[in-house]
Amino acid sequence: MKNSQLKFYKSLLKEGEYLLLKSKDAYFKSHYLSSPLNILTNFSGTAGEAVLDYNGKITIFVDTRYHLLVEKQVFKNIEIYKIPLGETFFDAFKKKYKKNTVLHVSSDIDLAEYTKYDEYFDLRTYKLKEKYLKNADLDMSAPVYPADKKVERYDFSYKIKKISELNPAVKKRLIFNLDHIAYLTNLRSFQLKNSSLFRSILYLDFETKKHILFLDKIPNFKIKDLNFMSLKDFPNFIKSVKKSIYVNYKDITLSDFIAINKPKEIKRDNFALLSSIKSLSEINYIKECASKLDHAIYNFKKRLKAGLSEYDLVCMFEHELAKSGAKTPSFSTILALGDNSASIHYTNSDKNKILKDESIILLDCGGYWKNGFATDITRTFYFGCHPKEIHKKIYTYTLKAFINCFLSKEKSAFKIDALARKILKPLEAEQFYFNHGLGHGIGTSVHQNPPVLDIQSRDVIKPYQTHSIEPGLYGGKDEKFGVRIENCVYFDLNYNRFSLSKFPFEEVLIEYSFLSKKETEFVKNWQRNFKIK
Repeated sequence: MKNSQLKFYKSLLKEGEYLLLKSKDAYFKSHYLSSPLNILTNFSGTAGEAVLDYNGKITIFVDTRYHLLVEKQVFKNIEIYKIPLGETFFDAFKKKYKKNTVLHVSSDIDLAEYTKYDEYFDLRTYKLKEKYLKNADLDMSAPVYPADKKVERYDFSYKIKKISELNPAVKKRLIFNLDHIAYLTNLRSFQLKNSSLFRSILYLDFETKKHILFLDKIPNFKIKDLNFMSLKDFPNFIKSVKKSIYVNYKDITLSDFIAINKPKEIKRDNFALLSSIKSLSEINYIKECASKLDHAIYNFKKRLKAGLSEYDLVCMFEHELAKSGAKTPSFSTILALGDNSASIHYTNSDKNKILKDESIILLDCGGYWKNGFATDITRTFYFGCHPKEIHKKIYTYTLKAFINCFLSKEKSAFKIDALARKILKPLEAEQFYFNHGLGHGIGTSVHQNPPVLDIQSRDVIKPYQTHSIEPGLYGGKDEKFGVRIENCVYFDLNYNRFSLSKFPFEEVLIEYSFLSKKETEFVKNWQRNFKIK
Protein backbone atom coordinates (compact mmCIF):
# COMPACT_ATOMS: atom_id res chain seq x y z
CA MET A 1 0.00 0.00 0.00
CA LYS A 2 2.80 2.41 0.91
CA ASN A 3 4.62 2.04 -2.42
CA SER A 4 1.42 2.21 -4.49
CA GLN A 5 0.35 5.41 -2.73
CA LEU A 6 3.74 7.02 -3.18
CA LYS A 7 3.75 6.08 -6.87
CA PHE A 8 0.27 7.57 -7.34
CA TYR A 9 1.19 10.89 -5.70
CA LYS A 10 4.48 11.21 -7.59
CA SER A 11 2.65 10.64 -10.89
CA LEU A 12 0.68 13.86 -10.25
CA LEU A 13 3.79 16.02 -9.93
CA LYS A 14 6.12 17.77 -12.32
CA GLU A 15 9.55 19.03 -11.36
CA GLY A 16 9.33 21.92 -8.88
CA GLU A 17 5.82 20.95 -7.74
CA TYR A 18 4.66 19.70 -4.33
CA LEU A 19 1.76 17.73 -2.90
CA LEU A 20 0.07 18.13 0.49
CA LEU A 21 -0.51 14.66 1.91
CA LYS A 22 -3.98 14.04 3.29
CA SER A 23 -3.85 13.56 7.03
CA LYS A 24 -7.43 14.07 8.21
CA ASP A 25 -10.63 12.13 7.76
CA ALA A 26 -13.00 14.28 5.68
CA TYR A 27 -15.88 13.70 8.11
CA PHE A 28 -14.28 13.51 11.54
CA LYS A 29 -11.57 16.10 10.76
CA SER A 30 -9.15 14.01 12.78
CA HIS A 31 -5.81 12.48 11.89
CA TYR A 32 -6.07 8.72 11.65
CA LEU A 33 -3.62 5.85 11.52
CA SER A 34 -4.43 4.71 7.98
CA SER A 35 -4.18 8.20 6.47
CA PRO A 36 -1.74 8.82 3.61
CA LEU A 37 0.38 10.90 5.98
CA ASN A 38 0.55 8.06 8.50
CA ILE A 39 1.23 5.40 5.86
CA LEU A 40 4.06 7.37 4.24
CA THR A 41 5.69 8.85 7.37
CA ASN A 42 4.72 6.50 10.25
CA PHE A 43 3.72 9.55 12.34
CA SER A 44 0.73 8.86 14.60
CA GLY A 45 0.23 12.25 16.27
CA THR A 46 -2.96 14.27 15.91
CA ALA A 47 -1.35 17.48 14.60
CA GLY A 48 0.90 17.09 11.60
CA GLU A 49 1.02 17.91 7.89
CA ALA A 50 3.38 16.51 5.28
CA VAL A 51 4.50 17.72 1.85
CA LEU A 52 5.85 15.49 -0.93
CA ASP A 53 8.13 16.75 -3.71
CA TYR A 54 8.69 15.56 -7.28
CA ASN A 55 11.62 13.32 -6.24
CA GLY A 56 9.63 11.57 -3.53
CA LYS A 57 11.15 13.43 -0.58
CA ILE A 58 8.73 14.08 2.29
CA THR A 59 8.86 16.94 4.80
CA ILE A 60 6.66 16.61 7.87
CA PHE A 61 5.55 19.67 9.87
CA VAL A 62 4.58 19.24 13.55
CA ASP A 63 3.67 21.62 16.36
CA THR A 64 5.37 21.85 19.76
CA ARG A 65 3.42 18.95 21.27
CA TYR A 66 5.13 16.50 18.92
CA HIS A 67 8.69 17.82 18.61
CA LEU A 68 10.12 14.84 20.48
CA LEU A 69 7.66 12.16 19.39
CA VAL A 70 8.15 12.84 15.67
CA GLU A 71 11.87 12.04 15.99
CA LYS A 72 11.05 8.65 17.50
CA GLN A 73 8.40 7.71 14.94
CA VAL A 74 9.06 8.90 11.40
CA PHE A 75 11.05 7.00 8.80
CA LYS A 76 14.73 7.99 8.54
CA ASN A 77 14.56 9.60 5.09
CA ILE A 78 11.92 12.17 6.14
CA GLU A 79 12.79 15.80 6.84
CA ILE A 80 11.29 17.18 10.07
CA TYR A 81 10.13 20.79 10.42
CA LYS A 82 9.40 21.72 14.04
CA ILE A 83 6.90 24.57 14.20
CA PRO A 84 7.51 26.96 17.13
CA LEU A 85 4.77 27.88 19.61
CA GLY A 86 2.30 30.38 18.16
CA GLU A 87 3.11 29.59 14.51
CA THR A 88 0.59 27.85 12.23
CA PHE A 89 1.18 25.21 9.57
CA PHE A 90 0.51 27.84 6.95
CA ASP A 91 3.14 30.15 8.50
CA ALA A 92 5.64 27.29 8.30
CA PHE A 93 4.75 26.51 4.67
CA LYS A 94 5.35 30.14 3.70
CA LYS A 95 8.82 30.01 5.29
CA LYS A 96 9.67 26.75 3.56
CA TYR A 97 8.24 27.30 0.04
CA LYS A 98 8.31 30.24 -2.34
CA LYS A 99 5.20 32.22 -3.29
CA ASN A 100 3.28 30.81 -6.30
CA THR A 101 4.84 27.37 -5.86
CA VAL A 102 2.56 24.72 -7.37
CA LEU A 103 0.92 22.75 -4.54
CA HIS A 104 -1.43 19.82 -5.21
CA VAL A 105 -4.18 19.31 -2.64
CA SER A 106 -6.93 16.71 -2.30
CA SER A 107 -10.43 17.87 -3.30
CA ASP A 108 -11.68 17.01 0.20
CA ILE A 109 -9.48 19.66 1.80
CA ASP A 110 -11.37 22.09 4.06
CA LEU A 111 -12.61 25.06 2.05
CA ALA A 112 -11.22 27.59 4.55
CA GLU A 113 -7.81 25.92 4.36
CA TYR A 114 -7.97 25.85 0.56
CA THR A 115 -8.88 29.56 0.41
CA LYS A 116 -5.99 30.50 2.69
CA TYR A 117 -3.44 28.42 0.77
CA ASP A 118 -4.74 29.70 -2.56
CA GLU A 119 -3.65 33.24 -1.63
CA TYR A 120 -0.01 32.10 -1.52
CA PHE A 121 0.36 28.92 -3.58
CA ASP A 122 -0.61 28.02 -7.13
CA LEU A 123 -3.09 25.32 -6.10
CA ARG A 124 -4.06 22.26 -8.13
CA THR A 125 -6.63 19.76 -6.88
CA TYR A 126 -6.79 16.00 -7.32
CA LYS A 127 -9.32 13.37 -6.30
CA LEU A 128 -7.92 10.81 -3.92
CA LYS A 129 -8.50 7.18 -4.89
CA GLU A 130 -11.23 5.48 -2.86
CA LYS A 131 -8.87 2.77 -1.57
CA TYR A 132 -6.72 5.44 0.09
CA LEU A 133 -9.68 7.03 1.87
CA LYS A 134 -10.58 4.15 4.17
CA ASN A 135 -10.30 5.02 7.85
CA ALA A 136 -9.12 1.88 9.59
CA ASP A 137 -10.57 3.06 12.90
CA LEU A 138 -14.17 3.18 11.60
CA ASP A 139 -16.72 0.58 12.70
CA MET A 140 -19.74 1.08 10.47
CA SER A 141 -21.74 -1.56 12.37
CA ALA A 142 -21.93 0.71 15.44
CA PRO A 143 -25.51 2.01 15.84
CA VAL A 144 -26.57 5.64 16.04
CA TYR A 145 -28.85 6.20 19.06
CA PRO A 146 -30.48 9.05 21.04
CA ALA A 147 -28.87 10.35 24.22
CA ASP A 148 -30.91 10.02 27.40
CA LYS A 149 -33.60 12.70 27.73
CA LYS A 150 -32.59 13.28 31.36
CA VAL A 151 -29.22 14.50 30.05
CA GLU A 152 -30.27 16.17 26.78
CA ARG A 153 -33.48 17.88 27.93
CA TYR A 154 -33.95 20.12 24.87
CA ASP A 155 -35.05 18.26 21.75
CA PHE A 156 -34.23 18.84 18.09
CA SER A 157 -37.34 20.96 17.43
CA TYR A 158 -36.56 23.31 20.32
CA LYS A 159 -32.93 23.77 19.29
CA ILE A 160 -33.81 24.35 15.64
CA LYS A 161 -36.34 26.99 16.65
CA LYS A 162 -33.68 28.82 18.68
CA ILE A 163 -31.23 28.64 15.77
CA SER A 164 -33.84 30.04 13.38
CA GLU A 165 -34.60 32.93 15.74
CA LEU A 166 -30.93 33.85 15.98
CA ASN A 167 -30.48 33.87 12.20
CA PRO A 168 -33.91 34.60 10.64
CA ALA A 169 -32.44 35.53 7.24
CA VAL A 170 -31.10 32.00 6.76
CA LYS A 171 -33.76 29.83 5.10
CA LYS A 172 -31.69 26.81 4.07
CA ARG A 173 -28.35 25.64 5.39
CA LEU A 174 -26.06 22.65 5.59
CA ILE A 175 -24.24 21.49 8.71
CA PHE A 176 -21.07 19.44 8.21
CA ASN A 177 -19.55 19.88 11.67
CA LEU A 178 -20.22 16.60 13.50
CA ASP A 179 -20.11 18.23 16.94
CA HIS A 180 -22.89 20.58 15.89
CA ILE A 181 -24.93 17.74 14.40
CA ALA A 182 -24.64 15.75 17.64
CA TYR A 183 -25.68 18.85 19.60
CA LEU A 184 -28.75 19.56 17.47
CA THR A 185 -30.01 16.00 17.05
CA ASN A 186 -28.98 14.62 20.49
CA LEU A 187 -27.67 11.54 18.69
CA ARG A 188 -24.51 9.59 19.50
CA SER A 189 -22.54 6.69 18.09
CA PHE A 190 -19.21 4.96 18.55
CA GLN A 191 -18.43 4.45 14.88
CA LEU A 192 -14.95 5.85 15.35
CA LYS A 193 -12.46 4.95 18.03
CA ASN A 194 -12.06 7.80 20.55
CA SER A 195 -15.22 9.58 19.38
CA SER A 196 -18.96 9.62 20.14
CA LEU A 197 -19.80 11.30 16.81
CA PHE A 198 -21.01 9.72 13.58
CA ARG A 199 -20.61 10.32 9.85
CA SER A 200 -23.42 12.59 8.74
CA ILE A 201 -24.57 15.79 7.02
CA LEU A 202 -27.55 17.82 8.26
CA TYR A 203 -29.76 19.80 5.88
CA LEU A 204 -31.98 22.42 7.50
CA ASP A 205 -34.88 23.93 5.56
CA PHE A 206 -36.61 26.56 7.66
CA GLU A 207 -39.11 27.35 4.87
CA THR A 208 -40.59 23.89 4.36
CA LYS A 209 -39.52 22.55 7.80
CA LYS A 210 -38.35 19.39 6.00
CA HIS A 211 -35.05 18.91 7.76
CA ILE A 212 -32.96 15.92 6.67
CA LEU A 213 -30.14 14.03 8.38
CA PHE A 214 -27.95 12.10 5.93
CA LEU A 215 -26.13 9.21 7.58
CA ASP A 216 -24.75 5.78 6.73
CA LYS A 217 -27.64 3.70 8.06
CA ILE A 218 -31.20 4.91 8.48
CA PRO A 219 -32.21 4.42 12.17
CA ASN A 220 -35.35 2.56 13.25
CA PHE A 221 -36.48 5.38 15.55
CA LYS A 222 -38.09 8.74 14.76
CA ILE A 223 -37.26 12.32 15.70
CA LYS A 224 -39.90 15.02 15.42
CA ASP A 225 -39.32 17.40 12.46
CA LEU A 226 -36.35 15.37 11.22
CA ASN A 227 -36.22 12.96 8.28
CA PHE A 228 -33.45 10.45 7.57
CA MET A 229 -31.72 9.69 4.26
CA SER A 230 -28.64 7.71 3.29
CA LEU A 231 -25.34 9.55 2.87
CA LYS A 232 -25.10 7.94 -0.56
CA ASP A 233 -28.13 9.98 -1.63
CA PHE A 234 -26.64 13.31 -0.60
CA PRO A 235 -24.83 14.17 -3.89
CA ASN A 236 -28.00 13.78 -5.99
CA PHE A 237 -30.13 15.53 -3.39
CA ILE A 238 -27.91 18.59 -3.14
CA LYS A 239 -27.83 18.97 -6.93
CA SER A 240 -31.64 19.15 -6.89
CA VAL A 241 -31.68 22.17 -4.52
CA LYS A 242 -31.64 25.25 -6.75
CA LYS A 243 -32.06 27.92 -4.08
CA SER A 244 -29.27 29.47 -2.00
CA ILE A 245 -27.87 27.32 0.81
CA TYR A 246 -25.85 28.77 3.67
CA VAL A 247 -22.73 26.99 4.88
CA ASN A 248 -19.90 27.69 7.28
CA TYR A 249 -16.75 27.82 5.16
CA LYS A 250 -14.68 26.45 8.06
CA ASP A 251 -16.67 23.21 8.17
CA ILE A 252 -17.09 22.22 4.52
CA THR A 253 -14.74 20.48 2.10
CA LEU A 254 -13.92 21.91 -1.30
CA SER A 255 -15.67 19.03 -3.08
CA ASP A 256 -18.89 19.47 -1.06
CA PHE A 257 -18.80 23.23 -1.63
CA ILE A 258 -18.51 22.77 -5.40
CA ALA A 259 -21.50 20.39 -5.37
CA ILE A 260 -23.85 23.12 -4.03
CA ASN A 261 -25.61 25.13 -6.75
CA LYS A 262 -25.81 28.44 -4.86
CA PRO A 263 -23.62 28.35 -1.74
CA LYS A 264 -23.62 31.35 0.60
CA GLU A 265 -21.29 31.92 3.51
CA ILE A 266 -22.96 32.24 6.88
CA LYS A 267 -21.25 35.10 8.65
CA ARG A 268 -22.52 34.36 12.14
CA ASP A 269 -22.60 30.75 13.24
CA ASN A 270 -24.25 30.13 16.61
CA PHE A 271 -23.81 26.38 16.96
CA ALA A 272 -20.31 26.41 18.45
CA LEU A 273 -21.22 28.85 21.22
CA LEU A 274 -24.59 27.24 21.99
CA SER A 275 -23.20 23.70 22.20
CA SER A 276 -20.22 24.83 24.31
CA ILE A 277 -22.48 26.20 27.08
CA LYS A 278 -23.76 23.17 28.93
CA SER A 279 -27.10 22.78 30.66
CA LEU A 280 -27.11 21.82 34.34
CA SER A 281 -28.25 18.30 33.43
CA GLU A 282 -25.27 17.98 31.07
CA ILE A 283 -22.91 19.36 33.73
CA ASN A 284 -24.20 16.85 36.29
CA TYR A 285 -23.81 13.99 33.84
CA ILE A 286 -20.24 14.96 32.95
CA LYS A 287 -19.47 15.14 36.68
CA GLU A 288 -20.70 11.56 37.05
CA CYS A 289 -18.45 10.48 34.17
CA ALA A 290 -15.47 12.36 35.60
CA SER A 291 -16.01 10.57 38.92
CA LYS A 292 -15.94 7.23 37.11
CA LEU A 293 -12.71 8.26 35.40
CA ASP A 294 -11.24 9.19 38.81
CA HIS A 295 -12.18 5.72 40.03
CA ALA A 296 -10.49 4.07 37.02
CA ILE A 297 -7.27 6.04 37.69
CA TYR A 298 -7.42 5.14 41.39
CA ASN A 299 -7.66 1.42 40.59
CA PHE A 300 -4.95 1.74 37.95
CA LYS A 301 -2.54 3.45 40.33
CA LYS A 302 -3.06 0.69 42.94
CA ARG A 303 -1.88 -1.88 40.35
CA LEU A 304 1.39 -0.14 39.45
CA LYS A 305 4.45 -2.34 39.87
CA ALA A 306 8.02 -2.39 38.63
CA GLY A 307 8.66 -4.36 35.47
CA LEU A 308 5.55 -3.31 33.55
CA SER A 309 6.12 -1.63 30.17
CA GLU A 310 4.44 1.50 28.86
CA TYR A 311 2.37 -0.75 26.60
CA ASP A 312 1.35 -2.94 29.59
CA LEU A 313 0.37 0.14 31.57
CA VAL A 314 -1.80 1.58 28.77
CA CYS A 315 -3.60 -1.76 28.47
CA MET A 316 -4.02 -1.91 32.24
CA PHE A 317 -5.46 1.60 32.43
CA GLU A 318 -7.83 1.11 29.49
CA HIS A 319 -9.05 -2.12 31.10
CA GLU A 320 -9.92 -0.14 34.25
CA LEU A 321 -11.54 2.56 32.10
CA ALA A 322 -13.78 -0.03 30.42
CA LYS A 323 -14.65 -1.54 33.81
CA SER A 324 -15.81 1.90 34.93
CA GLY A 325 -18.35 1.91 32.09
CA ALA A 326 -16.56 3.93 29.41
CA LYS A 327 -17.49 3.03 25.83
CA THR A 328 -14.10 4.12 24.47
CA PRO A 329 -11.13 6.28 25.46
CA SER A 330 -11.74 9.89 24.42
CA PHE A 331 -8.30 9.94 22.75
CA SER A 332 -5.26 7.69 22.48
CA THR A 333 -4.10 7.29 26.07
CA ILE A 334 -0.86 9.14 26.75
CA LEU A 335 1.31 7.23 29.20
CA ALA A 336 4.98 8.16 29.38
CA LEU A 337 7.70 6.89 31.69
CA GLY A 338 10.81 8.82 32.68
CA ASP A 339 12.39 10.78 29.83
CA ASN A 340 9.45 10.00 27.53
CA SER A 341 7.31 12.29 29.71
CA ALA A 342 9.30 15.22 28.24
CA SER A 343 7.40 14.57 24.97
CA ILE A 344 4.19 16.59 25.39
CA HIS A 345 1.83 14.27 23.47
CA TYR A 346 3.60 10.94 23.69
CA THR A 347 1.67 8.03 22.16
CA ASN A 348 4.34 5.42 21.44
CA SER A 349 3.47 3.00 24.30
CA ASP A 350 6.90 1.35 24.06
CA LYS A 351 6.99 -2.33 25.02
CA ASN A 352 10.67 -1.92 25.91
CA LYS A 353 10.26 1.10 28.19
CA ILE A 354 9.95 -0.47 31.66
CA LEU A 355 8.65 1.04 34.90
CA LYS A 356 11.41 1.18 37.50
CA ASP A 357 11.62 2.41 41.06
CA GLU A 358 11.92 6.18 41.51
CA SER A 359 10.33 7.00 38.11
CA ILE A 360 8.08 9.76 36.79
CA ILE A 361 4.81 8.57 35.20
CA LEU A 362 2.71 10.98 33.12
CA LEU A 363 -0.84 9.82 32.41
CA ASP A 364 -3.14 11.91 30.18
CA CYS A 365 -6.39 10.05 29.71
CA GLY A 366 -10.14 10.24 29.29
CA GLY A 367 -13.22 8.37 28.21
CA TYR A 368 -16.66 8.59 26.64
CA TRP A 369 -19.68 7.11 28.36
CA LYS A 370 -23.11 6.20 26.98
CA ASN A 371 -24.37 9.75 26.44
CA GLY A 372 -21.29 10.69 24.53
CA PHE A 373 -19.62 13.45 26.55
CA ALA A 374 -15.83 13.38 26.77
CA THR A 375 -13.78 13.45 29.96
CA ASP A 376 -10.11 14.40 30.16
CA ILE A 377 -7.55 14.54 32.98
CA THR A 378 -3.77 14.49 33.36
CA ARG A 379 -1.88 13.39 36.44
CA THR A 380 1.85 13.01 36.96
CA PHE A 381 2.76 10.25 39.42
CA TYR A 382 5.98 9.27 41.13
CA PHE A 383 6.70 5.55 41.46
CA GLY A 384 8.81 5.53 44.58
CA CYS A 385 9.34 7.43 47.81
CA HIS A 386 12.38 9.65 47.25
CA PRO A 387 11.91 12.08 44.37
CA LYS A 388 14.78 14.43 43.54
CA GLU A 389 14.50 18.09 44.41
CA ILE A 390 14.14 18.97 40.70
CA HIS A 391 11.18 16.57 40.41
CA LYS A 392 9.45 18.28 43.35
CA LYS A 393 10.26 21.77 42.12
CA ILE A 394 8.92 21.22 38.60
CA TYR A 395 5.82 19.42 39.88
CA THR A 396 5.05 22.05 42.51
CA TYR A 397 5.43 24.99 40.14
CA THR A 398 3.13 23.26 37.66
CA LEU A 399 0.66 22.74 40.52
CA LYS A 400 1.06 26.41 41.52
CA ALA A 401 0.15 27.47 37.96
CA PHE A 402 -2.89 25.20 38.01
CA ILE A 403 -4.10 26.50 41.38
CA ASN A 404 -3.80 30.16 40.41
CA CYS A 405 -5.59 29.63 37.08
CA PHE A 406 -8.30 27.60 38.80
CA LEU A 407 -8.93 30.23 41.47
CA SER A 408 -8.84 33.14 39.04
CA LYS A 409 -12.13 34.73 37.97
CA GLU A 410 -10.45 36.02 34.81
CA LYS A 411 -12.77 35.58 31.83
CA SER A 412 -10.23 36.24 29.04
CA ALA A 413 -8.80 32.95 27.76
CA PHE A 414 -5.65 34.79 26.64
CA LYS A 415 -5.11 36.38 30.07
CA ILE A 416 -5.57 33.18 32.04
CA ASP A 417 -3.08 31.46 29.70
CA ALA A 418 -0.70 34.39 30.34
CA LEU A 419 -1.13 33.92 34.10
CA ALA A 420 0.14 30.35 33.86
CA ARG A 421 3.08 31.44 31.65
CA LYS A 422 4.10 34.14 34.12
CA ILE A 423 4.30 31.57 36.92
CA LEU A 424 6.18 28.99 34.82
CA LYS A 425 8.53 31.37 32.97
CA PRO A 426 11.29 31.33 35.67
CA LEU A 427 11.66 27.56 35.18
CA GLU A 428 13.17 28.18 31.74
CA ALA A 429 16.41 28.84 33.65
CA GLU A 430 16.28 25.10 34.50
CA GLN A 431 15.55 24.36 30.79
CA PHE A 432 11.92 23.45 31.45
CA TYR A 433 9.37 24.98 29.08
CA PHE A 434 5.60 25.40 28.84
CA ASN A 435 5.21 24.80 25.10
CA HIS A 436 1.47 24.32 24.56
CA GLY A 437 -1.84 26.04 25.20
CA LEU A 438 -3.30 26.14 28.68
CA GLY A 439 -6.57 24.46 27.75
CA HIS A 440 -9.42 23.62 25.43
CA GLY A 441 -13.17 23.26 25.49
CA ILE A 442 -14.67 19.83 26.04
CA GLY A 443 -18.09 18.35 25.22
CA THR A 444 -19.19 15.73 22.71
CA SER A 445 -15.71 16.28 21.34
CA VAL A 446 -12.68 16.09 23.61
CA HIS A 447 -11.38 19.27 21.95
CA GLN A 448 -14.48 21.38 21.60
CA ASN A 449 -14.21 24.96 20.39
CA PRO A 450 -14.82 27.43 22.05
CA PRO A 451 -13.07 28.14 24.29
CA VAL A 452 -9.41 27.80 23.39
CA LEU A 453 -6.94 28.95 26.05
CA ASP A 454 -3.63 29.87 24.44
CA ILE A 455 -1.39 32.79 23.47
CA GLN A 456 -3.46 33.60 20.38
CA SER A 457 -6.95 33.19 21.85
CA ARG A 458 -9.52 35.96 21.81
CA ASP A 459 -12.20 33.84 23.50
CA VAL A 460 -14.08 35.04 26.55
CA ILE A 461 -14.92 32.15 28.88
CA LYS A 462 -18.63 32.00 29.68
CA PRO A 463 -20.51 30.31 32.53
CA TYR A 464 -21.02 26.56 32.03
CA GLN A 465 -18.46 26.32 29.21
CA THR A 466 -16.63 23.16 30.27
CA HIS A 467 -12.91 23.43 29.51
CA SER A 468 -9.55 22.13 30.62
CA ILE A 469 -6.77 23.85 32.54
CA GLU A 470 -3.53 21.96 31.91
CA PRO A 471 -0.23 23.70 32.61
CA GLY A 472 2.93 21.68 32.05
CA LEU A 473 6.73 21.85 32.10
CA TYR A 474 8.98 19.72 29.90
CA GLY A 475 12.72 19.44 29.37
CA GLY A 476 15.60 19.44 31.85
CA LYS A 477 19.39 19.82 32.01
CA ASP A 478 20.70 16.64 33.62
CA GLU A 479 17.51 14.59 33.47
CA LYS A 480 14.78 14.86 30.84
CA PHE A 481 11.21 14.58 32.08
CA GLY A 482 7.87 16.35 31.99
CA VAL A 483 5.04 17.22 34.36
CA ARG A 484 1.46 18.12 33.45
CA ILE A 485 -1.58 18.61 35.69
CA GLU A 486 -5.00 18.86 34.06
CA ASN A 487 -8.56 19.13 35.26
CA CYS A 488 -11.69 19.95 33.31
CA VAL A 489 -13.60 22.80 34.92
CA TYR A 490 -16.40 25.34 34.49
CA PHE A 491 -17.60 28.70 35.81
CA ASP A 492 -20.97 29.11 37.50
CA LEU A 493 -23.01 32.29 36.94
CA ASN A 494 -20.97 34.12 39.61
CA TYR A 495 -17.70 33.12 37.98
CA ASN A 496 -16.73 30.69 40.68
CA ARG A 497 -14.85 27.82 39.07
CA PHE A 498 -15.64 24.17 39.81
CA SER A 499 -13.75 21.06 38.84
CA LEU A 500 -15.37 18.05 37.18
CA SER A 501 -12.57 15.73 38.33
CA LYS A 502 -11.56 15.38 41.98
CA PHE A 503 -8.51 13.10 41.76
CA PRO A 504 -5.78 14.08 44.24
CA PHE A 505 -2.40 15.58 43.37
CA GLU A 506 0.80 13.57 43.87
CA GLU A 507 1.59 14.24 47.54
CA VAL A 508 5.16 12.92 47.42
CA LEU A 509 6.02 15.44 44.68
CA ILE A 510 4.64 18.53 46.44
CA GLU A 511 7.18 20.88 48.03
CA TYR A 512 4.97 23.06 50.22
CA SER A 513 7.71 25.66 50.77
CA PHE A 514 7.15 26.77 47.15
CA LEU A 515 3.46 27.41 47.82
CA SER A 516 1.80 30.39 49.46
CA LYS A 517 -0.46 29.97 52.48
CA LYS A 518 -3.53 30.26 50.24
CA GLU A 519 -2.15 27.71 47.75
CA THR A 520 -1.22 25.32 50.56
CA GLU A 521 -4.72 25.55 52.04
CA PHE A 522 -6.20 24.83 48.60
CA VAL A 523 -4.08 21.69 48.20
CA LYS A 524 -4.78 20.40 51.71
CA ASN A 525 -8.53 20.80 51.20
CA TRP A 526 -8.36 19.18 47.77
CA GLN A 527 -6.48 16.15 49.10
CA ARG A 528 -8.85 15.73 52.06
CA ASN A 529 -12.01 15.89 49.98
CA PHE A 530 -11.23 13.05 47.57
CA LYS A 531 -13.34 9.98 48.24
CA ILE A 532 -13.87 6.80 46.23
CA LYS A 533 -17.52 5.73 46.30
